[in-house]
Amino acid sequence: MSGENRRYVSVEEQELRRLREQESRLRSVQNDLPERLNAVRQQAQQEFQQRLAPLEQRARQQEQETQSLKSNLASLEQETQKRLQQQRQDFKTAVREAESRQQQALQQETSRLESAQRQGFEQQRGEYLRITAQQRQEYTGLIDRQDRKFTQLIAEEQQARERGQKVLQVQINRVVDNLEQETQRKAKIAEDLLSDVAVIWEQINRDYQHQRFAPGKLADLHRGLEMARSNIQAGLTEAAIATTQQTYLDLADLRIQLEQKEQEWLLLYNAAWEDLKSLIVEVQANKECEIEMGEGDEAEKFKLEVDYWVNGRLSEYEQQLNQLESELKAGESKLTTEQVQELGEQIIALQPILGEIVEQAKLTILGSQLRVEIADKVVGALESLGYTLVDSESDAVYEGNDQRNAFVVKVKNIAGDEVVTVISPEKEFGANSVSINTFSQTLVDETATRQNAKAIFDALEEEGVQGDGEPVCNQKAQQEYQNLEEVKRRQVASPPSPRVSKNQ
Repeated sequence: MSGENRRYVSVEEQELRRLREQESRLRSVQNDLPERLNAVRQQAQQEFQQRLAPLEQRARQQEQETQSLKSNLASLEQETQKRLQQQRQDFKTAVREAESRQQQALQQETSRLESAQRQGFEQQRGEYLRITAQQRQEYTGLIDRQDRKFTQLIAEEQQARERGQKVLQVQINRVVDNLEQETQRKAKIAEDLLSDVAVIWEQINRDYQHQRFAPGKLADLHRGLEMARSNIQAGLTEAAIATTQQTYLDLADLRIQLEQKEQEWLLLYNAAWEDLKSLIVEVQANKECEIEMGEGDEAEKFKLEVDYWVNGRLSEYEQQLNQLESELKAGESKLTTEQVQELGEQIIALQPILGEIVEQAKLTILGSQLRVEIADKVVGALESLGYTLVDSESDAVYEGNDQRNAFVVKVKNIAGDEVVTVISPEKEFGANSVSINTFSQTLVDETATRQNAKAIFDALEEEGVQGDGEPVCNQKAQQEYQNLEEVKRRQVASPPSPRVSKNQ
């Protein structure tokens, strides 16, 4: 005959606090995270400089082509190229200074990060997130400063164009006695101007990613060139000159806009890339953690695979990061500024999740430890009633030989009766289901069974493990738990990891 008494139990708040204090004794096995982050930073900076190199090549080619311009735009373009070159140089200098500040800050924070690692995982995470936030602010501040510089550059460009237009107007208004010569002279001005503006249009089409940063705008401006060409063919030279002038002004504005958008994109892309690679490195550094159990001389250290204790959630998280890495890498030549910003925001939103995953692993392993402690208390209570734990290895096992699952312990008395206690995890940390199963070849004494259950639950309450509700009694015990060798070999799905609440 057999019977079961089942009750849900939970740990008192004081006991939960004791368990949570283990958090300060949970730390990464890898101690080289600062060095890894430094390596990521240096690699990102090298790649950023490589992305800047084509800008210099483009500038040199445009300077050479400017020398072949025929109209008065040649001098205007030379001045513009000087201003753009100065702006690019200022940009590179600002980037180097920002990188230098980042490097110095990271070096200064290395000792704090190492100290935080020794204190525990949560301190390490807090320090890491603070450092990465500082790095990101460097890029944000640089974008703001570049915006202000481009505003100044646009104002200087407008002033230069106004002067250029006045010079051109003087050429147009020059009085010529011969009407035929006047017509030919204006036609020559219109043709040279159109030819030069067409060269500038081709430069922008060839050298800038206009479809990415200003889709359709360059194509719209080509219609101005076509209109000017038609006006020249129709003998409407002054109309052609006016149209070409306006097209040039619009092209010059577009070029500055593209320069600004390109630099902003480079900064945003590099910030997102650096954040992501740093996060991937941190995940790799925290795949294995170490937790210290016990106090003083009895303290023991255990290594744990984080992914195992969270049922593969860390691997899923890493795959998500790798997918973002693939998107950024594949999209380097086509992602828009808005898309890069969106990816950057996704990466920032994902940063805290690693802490949640490791916290979940910690709660799961502490919950596993708690089930063993509850089992010890159960055995102690039953020993006072004449039961004995015959073999501490074969008679105390995890279901499926998996420490995330229920812990099962069997005791026997001299009459051959067996009591099998199954401690199963619930969703909330510190909550378990305790099932006390009595197996006997003779008639089960219901009074004795209740006495056993009462002794167990009273002993648990004395140790801070409270019962929730009244025990549930069943006439039949859970037969599937009587043979512990089968319980150990059983293939069962692991239960969900404990929920991580904000106040834990």
